[in-house]
Amino acid sequence: MKSLGHWFRLAAFGATLAASSAAQAQAPIKIGMLYVDSGGMAQLGNDMKDGFQMYWDEVKHRAGGRPVEIIYESENTSKPDESLTKTRKLVERDNVHILTGITNTPTAYALRPYIVEKKVPTLVLLAGADGLTQDAKSEYIFRSGYTNSQGSPPLAQWAIKQGYRKAVIMSSDYGGGIENIGGFARVFEQMGGKVIQEMYPPFGADFAAYITKIRRDADVVAVIFFGADATRFVKQYQEYGLKGKIPLIAKGGFTDEAILSQQGDAALGVVTSFHWSAALDTPGNNKLKKDFTAKYRRPASFSVEGGYTGAMVLHRAIEAVKGKVEDKEAFLAALRKMEIEAPRGHVKFDSYQNSVQNYYMLKVEKKG
Repeated sequence: MKSLGHWFRLAAFGATLAASSAAQAQAPIKIGMLYVDSGGMAQLGNDMKDGFQMYWDEVKHRAGGRPVEIIYESENTSKPDESLTKTRKLVERDNVHILTGITNTPTAYALRPYIVEKKVPTLVLLAGADGLTQDAKSEYIFRSGYTNSQGSPPLAQWAIKQGYRKAVIMSSDYGGGIENIGGFARVFEQMGGKVIQEMYPPFGADFAAYITKIRRDADVVAVIFFGADATRFVKQYQEYGLKGKIPLIAKGGFTDEAILSQQGDAALGVVTSFHWSAALDTPGNNKLKKDFTAKYRRPASFSVEGGYTGAMVLHRAIEAVKGKVEDKEAFLAALRKMEIEAPRGHVKFDSYQNSVQNYYMLKVEKKG
């Protein structure tokens, strides 16, 4: 009788485990996304969100045999503490398994201590905060987008090859802008160039006061502006007579396809370096552009591609662990091994969990 009772208890315990495992398999995997939906960076945040959403719509919101639920929260670009409060809500109240999105650099730096404390697997899609995958790296933080300074060396190298030796640099006065233009300045001077002037306007500035101060003996003006600021700057650069006199170069988001139609002829001739462009002729990129325009009635942008690629990375990693995201070590290991063919090209992670990818030199021309 003892033996029979013993086996009965084991069988009951086994049934409980099976029921628990089945329940977990059916429970949704929760992904929390932070994105900017207002202000000067709203286009970037909304495009990232829609690209992310489109990918999950394509795979029917399922991965590793489990449903996937996405919980969106807005990000405040000027008040990182508010973004931290939203993150706490996602982690502690909504119980998300994965954190993603994050549009701007100050938010990314503000969230890092909390992410590390709570050990939340996090995939940064857009914020380029250099330190997150350099000095302040963490086993819980990955980046499928780019670091702020990552595409700056190719731009500096190209400028030197054109014979430019004296540069004026400008960027928005925030961490992301300074890291972006700092990468350009560092390599430009290492290769024999000299930065002869630098200016850092605030978000939403009237650029007239800055453009009129640009030194006319410069060989090139290198800038880092995004969204509405990029459109306003390029138009004022033309309005104040510098277009055609001093070459204007920038990081790719400056002439992103989402705002290029607003910039018009003022953007012609601008050269940028970036990891994505609508001009890239790959099967994945052509499909992304076609599907996104059909679904959202506007052109794809680099942040659309960023959201889409990030969703692809997470989906593949969840598939690799058969949906068992609660096993954080296994899920993090799957992310580290991830390599995909994204619309932008081949993407993988380096030892700092930052993206390794191609960069392209781009020039705005009018055709047709």
